[in-house]
Amino acid sequence: MLIRVSWGCAVHCRFTALAALALCVLGAGCSGEPRVPGRVLLIGIDGATLRIARPMLDRGELPNLSRLASEGVFGPLRSHFPLTSPRIWASIATGKLPAKHGILNFSKTEPDGTRHLYRSNDRKTHALWNIASDAGLKVAVINWWTTYPLEKINGVIVSDHLLPMEQKGRRGLANDTTETPTGAIVYPERWQQKVDELLAVEEPLTDVADPFVDPSIFPEWILPEKLSQRYRNDQAVTRIATAVDRELRPDLLMVFLPGIDRVSHRLWFGVEPDSAYKANYGLSAAKKQAMNDALHQYYRYTDALIGELSRGFGPDDLILVVSDHGFEAGMKMMVLTGVHDSPRALDGVFFARGRHVAVPQRPALVSVNDVTPTVLRWLGIPLGADMDGRPADFLDLPPEPAIPTHDTTPIEFVDNGESGMEAEILDQLQSLGYFENEPSPHVAEPEPVEPEAP
Repeated sequence: MLIRVSWGCAVHCRFTALAALALCVLGAGCSGEPRVPGRVLLIGIDGATLRIARPMLDRGELPNLSRLASEGVFGPLRSHFPLTSPRIWASIATGKLPAKHGILNFSKTEPDGTRHLYRSNDRKTHALWNIASDAGLKVAVINWWTTYPLEKINGVIVSDHLLPMEQKGRRGLANDTTETPTGAIVYPERWQQKVDELLAVEEPLTDVADPFVDPSIFPEWILPEKLSQRYRNDQAVTRIATAVDRELRPDLLMVFLPGIDRVSHRLWFGVEPDSAYKANYGLSAAKKQAMNDALHQYYRYTDALIGELSRGFGPDDLILVVSDHGFEAGMKMMVLTGVHDSPRALDGVFFARGRHVAVPQRPALVSVNDVTPTVLRWLGIPLGADMDGRPADFLDLPPEPAIPTHDTTPIEFVDNGESGMEAEILDQLQSLGYFENEPSPHVAEPEPVEPEAP
């Protein structure tokens, strides 16, 4: 399903260093029309699905996403297997399949049997933030998957290793580990103190309450105190991103909110019929309803955070909200009741609104590989011919010449030392059953099927 409002037909191009496009950029628009300046906000929501969001939109429970939908378009975002977050979010950020970008999983096992996280310097191609920086645009990247070690960009980047470090410090474990933090987590360095100050702020950003404050209403095995930490994490990411946006006013702001995925793994039992599982875990109807209510509350909370992030962006700006996959009934580690292993969970979601966003006559399914090409086309930056995606059909802009590749400039890293958070992050991922050598049988053992249209 696609919903729209047209924002006009003026062509939006920005400066690039490519001489072949200099006339288009410095003179009249590519179609002879004047340019309208604008910015891009790209929000990643890990694990959001239309199975939950669509009925909530219909009931008016997600006002900010509803506004994006009514002013633009929304629908399913087709992912690719295996549904492993880092590899998909790297495809979203590069427009390329994993075989090209090189981020294949959460971690890799060395010949000696040790496990290491994939790092940003394992990525074999430029990401959207590199391409935009090379084009002279200001960029801010907050908490995106696989952003350690930090890359030097024209703007601000806050690594996804920040929040594990902050949580570890609060538990008093910063000095009780064999790993010593040595790597920079925030670039440029002058932003580190500001980020530290923002992490210390505890005032709520929204009026949507933490649904996990009363652990007594949940089964103990969902670990509600840890789910409360997910609530605080998403709030911290949003607070940092809005502060960076106010000061820097970047041309491109990329923000990643992981909370929906983390809570869905533990709460999904509450949204499925009993027949989807072989056992009911001995839960009362009240506790199952509490899980259902909490997951829906977390979607409302995420919607409110999207509202906070969107405040500085006007109708001429492009706002994209995307998800990497959905969820389905399944069981891992005897406590995780939501999984994303089969075609039932293949589709995430996208919302888009802004100038040049319009419903196409024959809408095609949008892919995770299409996100970066769509943003580049909107910014007037040529696509790389080596990209696997294409600009989405909802973007009402004429085609432009591609270049062979954007992978022609070196990516500079702040340092290549260990962040000191690898063991902490590996433990967190282990608790979510994310490693490929762990068994993950479906409780309902569904046959592979194509996802249903939303």
